[in-house]
Amino acid sequence: MQRWLRLALGGHMVLLVGMGLGRFSYTPMVPALTAFEVLTATQAGIVGAVNLGAYVAGGLATHFFAARFRPAGLLQACLLISMLSLLASMLPLGFFWLIFWRGLIGATVAVMMILGIALVANAAPKGRLGLATGIAFTGVGVGIFLSAVGLPWLLATGLVWAWGGAAAVGLLAGVIGLWAWQAAIDVQPSQRRPNTPPENTSADDPGARAGRRLLIAQGLFSLGLVPHSIYWVDYLVVAHQWPLASAGQQWALFGLGAVTGTVLWGLLADRLGFGRALVLVFTSLAIGIALPLLTSATAIAVISSLVVGAQPGFSAIVAGRAQLAVGPAAMLVLWRWMVVAVGAAQIIGGAGLVYLFALTASYPLVFAIGAMAMAAGAIVVAGLPSDRAAKQG
Repeated sequence: MQRWLRLALGGHMVLLVGMGLGRFSYTPMVPALTAFEVLTATQAGIVGAVNLGAYVAGGLATHFFAARFRPAGLLQACLLISMLSLLASMLPLGFFWLIFWRGLIGATVAVMMILGIALVANAAPKGRLGLATGIAFTGVGVGIFLSAVGLPWLLATGLVWAWGGAAAVGLLAGVIGLWAWQAAIDVQPSQRRPNTPPENTSADDPGARAGRRLLIAQGLFSLGLVPHSIYWVDYLVVAHQWPLASAGQQWALFGLGAVTGTVLWGLLADRLGFGRALVLVFTSLAIGIALPLLTSATAIAVISSLVVGAQPGFSAIVAGRAQLAVGPAAMLVLWRWMVVAVGAAQIIGGAGLVYLFALTASYPLVFAIGAMAMAAGAIVVAGLPSDRAAKQG
């Protein structure tokens, strides 16, 4: 296997374990956790919030660890910790036990996201950058799909079986990931001051200007994704009177879109250019979020689930565009701030939209804001220089 492809597979596995299972396997388990009185509804929400807060903390701490340890070795260590966290979550030891282990996996996935994608992007050969990052981010989609399809079935057998199923998949993916990262090329932080975000560099630097736009785009993307991430199934059930089972199937289609669409977006970026592909993916997401506001037709819901489900494709493209903006040496620094921007926007924007919904009980308003955020993202990235200009800069 070619080295770049092996590293892309390694990126796939760390994101499957850390993000796909570490984050997205928790949501389908919340009803069972409260039904079996393992957690109260409030405690379940706190555990989820700690996972997301630890993600931001892990992103901020990545430079500290990357400067002291070999990045490939650090990735393998985080992968092992994540696998242990999935196993530990099986034990019914209550609130503080889950707080610790779900928080720990939240921090490790940020480190794996930053270092893993930087390694994958820098190792990709010419014409394969989009494919490489697409393969890596498909790991998130596989985790969403498996959580949507497999966990409800396992939960019918028991909570321990559901945790065990997630852990079993995580162990298998982790073993493959540990093998893949043995071929990693080390990536070192750039010579830019380590705690200085790219937007604080010279205003005349094309890479700095592109970096600022990409940071804003990341924040808008995270805000726009909140409606489908939190309210999609509930919106179909409450606002459109869908049966719960039928609405739940749309979440499985959401995962299917993440599996199939991500690599397709990466291939499109390699063919059309990353700047054009970013505009297209933002536009498609805006349309996908807005469509259900027009009609409750099943076909429209299916299109929305598949199109918005392919959202990891945005991350694959924006990671490749970040590498083109600043080059391999500075990729680690810019990508770190972009990952932190995603986590911060999810916390602030998510809380804001949840509060707005609590005040208005309006699904159309929340989904309209999500669509507008994606449309604004398309405008922001439309001003980026071409890929060729980025390479020359």
